[in-house]
Amino acid sequence: MKKEPKVLLIYPPTQLMDIETPRPDGSLGPLYLAGALENAGYQVDILDASVGPESANLKDTFYRSVKQANGLVRIGMTTEDIQEYIARGSYSVVGVSSNFTPQSNIALEIASAVKAVSRDILVLMGGVNARSLPERLLKTGNVDAICSTKGEKIIVNMIRAWIKGSDIAEVSGTITMRDGKVIRRCLAPDDVYQNLDELPFPTWEKLPFKHYDGIASSHAVLSIKPGRYGPIDTSSGCPFKCWYCHISKEKDHGDETGGIGSLRLKSVDRVMEEIHRLKDLGVSRLFFEDDSLLANKARVMDMFTRMREMGFSIGAINGVNLVHLQKKEAGRLVIDKEYLTLLRDCGFDQIVFPVESANQRILQKYATNKLNHATLDIYELVKIAAELNIVSPINMMIGFPDETEAEIMASIEMGKRIVEAGAPYCTFFIPIPFPGSELFDYAIRNGHLDSNFNPDIFNWKHAVCKNTTVAPERIVELRDWGWDYANSKQYIASRIEASAGHRWSSSATKLVSS
Repeated sequence: MKKEPKVLLIYPPTQLMDIETPRPDGSLGPLYLAGALENAGYQVDILDASVGPESANLKDTFYRSVKQANGLVRIGMTTEDIQEYIARGSYSVVGVSSNFTPQSNIALEIASAVKAVSRDILVLMGGVNARSLPERLLKTGNVDAICSTKGEKIIVNMIRAWIKGSDIAEVSGTITMRDGKVIRRCLAPDDVYQNLDELPFPTWEKLPFKHYDGIASSHAVLSIKPGRYGPIDTSSGCPFKCWYCHISKEKDHGDETGGIGSLRLKSVDRVMEEIHRLKDLGVSRLFFEDDSLLANKARVMDMFTRMREMGFSIGAINGVNLVHLQKKEAGRLVIDKEYLTLLRDCGFDQIVFPVESANQRILQKYATNKLNHATLDIYELVKIAAELNIVSPINMMIGFPDETEAEIMASIEMGKRIVEAGAPYCTFFIPIPFPGSELFDYAIRNGHLDSNFNPDIFNWKHAVCKNTTVAPERIVELRDWGWDYANSKQYIASRIEASAGHRWSSSATKLVSS
C-alpha cells in the first residue's frame, strides 16, 4: 500500500498565435477537483504554469515568449522549471488540465515532463479535450488515466484505488489503455453531481492572484479596468445543442458523461455563498463561466441584484443565448427592454451577442435554430442595448462545411449592418470541429477532417476543414476581408494598437528564439 499522496493540479503553459493576446488560465475545473480532494483528506496544490508560483518573476514565465517550430508562441514556465517544482514538492500524483484542443501538445509535454521526474508519479488528465482524444493521449504512455466526465468524485476514487494498489482501469468513469486498447469504464449512478449545490467549493485561494492582478488580461478577460478578477459559474450545461460547441455531445451518452451538457442550475443561496468566499479573497470583478447564463430571468435578477449590492462588477461572460433577451407581448416575441435595463443596472455594461449567422438554414442545421431571424430583430436589439449603454459586440461564424459563398457574404453584410445599428464591432470566426463536438464527428464522417489532424492549427486563424463547399483558402480570405468591410477604420486602428502583436513587441515580451 502506498503512502498518502501529495497531489499537484496543473494548468499547463500556453501556446498561441503571435497575433493573440496571452491570458493565464485559472478556470474552475481544477479548483473544483482540489476542493473534492481536500474534502477527501488529501493534500493538494495548484500550479498555473503560464505564470508560475507566486515566488516566480513574470518576466521568466508569462512575459517569456518563445517562438516554437510549429509557428506558435509558448509562454509560461520552462519544462525544466516545472520538473524542478514537481521534484522539490515531492508530488506523487499530478493532474493535468486539457480543455482546449490547440493546447493538446502542451498538455502532453507536461505529462512527459512529469514522467521524466519519476515514472512512479501517477499522471491523470481531465477536461473535455482529454476525454474526447483518449487514444491520442494515452498511447504516449505518459498519461495513466483520463476522467470520462466531470471528475470531482472520479479523481478521488482513482487515487483511492491507486493507494490500495488496485487497477485504476476498474474505477468507474475512467478511460485507460491496456495492451494497446482503450478501456472505457461506464459511470456508476452517483459518479456525477446532479445537484450542483452538493459540489465541493472551488479552492480559489490556491490561485496566484498576485500574478493575475498585474495582468490586464486576467483569466480570459481582456480589460484594463481595476479590480481583482475571479471565476465563477452559477450553472452547468446549456438548453441548446449547437454542433460546434464543445459540450454538444455531453447531453447524450449518459453511460459515459452523465448527461453533463444538460442545463442545471445552482440555487441562489449556493451562488451567494460562493460570492462571499470570493469577496473574502479580495475579488471585486467576476468572470462567469456559464454556457447559458441568462436562462432563468427571475433567478438571474435575484442573483445579480444581490451581487451588485455587495459591490461586485461583471468582468465578462462566457455564454449567453439571445432568445433569453426576448419576451412575449400581445402574442408575439419582442425585445425584453425591461430585462436589459435590469441587467445594465446590475452591472452588465457589455454583453457579446452571438448572432452566428444571417442564414436560417445554417442556424437550423448547426445551431439548434436558437436564433430565429423572423422573430428576433437583431438590429433593434443592438439599438436598444446601445441606448442603455450596454456595449454589444457581435460574433458571426462563416465557413461551415456546406455553406455557400452567397451565405457567407450574407453574414458579412449582416455584420456590417449590425455595426451600423450600434454594435462596436463584429468578429467573424471560422467554425472549428473541436473533438467532443457534433461538428467534429460530422467532419470526420464526411471527409472534412483527417483522424490524424494536427491540433496545433485548431484556432480561429485557420479553416481546418477541407473539401468544403467554399475552399478553405477562400474562407480565410473572406474572413479577413469581412473584418475590414464590416468594422470602422477607427475601431480597426484601435485593435491594432492594443493587439497581441503590440504586446509581443514590447520590452516586457521580447521574443526569444527557440
